[in-house]
Amino acid sequence: IEDLIEFFNPLNFSIFGHPTHDMKTVKTIFIVDDDPMQAMMLQDYLSKYSTFTLTVFNSGEECLKNLDKSPDIVFLDYNFDKAGRNAMDGIEILKEIKKAKPLTEVVMISGQDRIEVAVNTIKYGAFDYIVKSESAFHRSENVIFNIIKRMKLQGEARLYKKLTLLFGVCLLGFILLVVILYQMGYIAKSPGWI
Repeated sequence: IEDLIEFFNPLNFSIFGHPTHDMKTVKTIFIVDDDPMQAMMLQDYLSKYSTFTLTVFNSGEECLKNLDKSPDIVFLDYNFDKAGRNAMDGIEILKEIKKAKPLTEVVMISGQDRIEVAVNTIKYGAFDYIVKSESAFHRSENVIFNIIKRMKLQGEARLYKKLTLLFGVCLLGFILLVVILYQMGYIAKSPGWI
């Protein structure tokens, strides 16, 4: 019985081609950092979730060339000092990612803890901003779970919106049927008991 209840639960039920989201729906994560040690440590930390395909890039340009792999989440460094003088900075890369793949969530990572930097990245579409510190890896894990929660809520909102629309169309159809039957004389003006 519990399995039937779980199957018909509207929060878990996939309808109209919009599945609910869970850990399995986030498949590809890009880590873009010009510091190979930092990128490797984040990759190692997140690799405990075998459901993710983690790909590391040492420059933003490499990441942009591989956007055809449709990453679900991109962890993006703010500064690319080690990548060279002509390297794009994190904000430029963020803008390009959001232009090419607007549904991809970008999480900015930086050693800077200035609030202006964080606000600027959020302004251009970053989901969150993480300061490189002892808690950065744990925060990155929490951000992934928050992104998954948000995806799930968006899926549920789409489901409820479509169900509401379907209910409205059915109600309108019922009203039209009653009017047509009344006009054709199949429905009396007064109930039979009067």
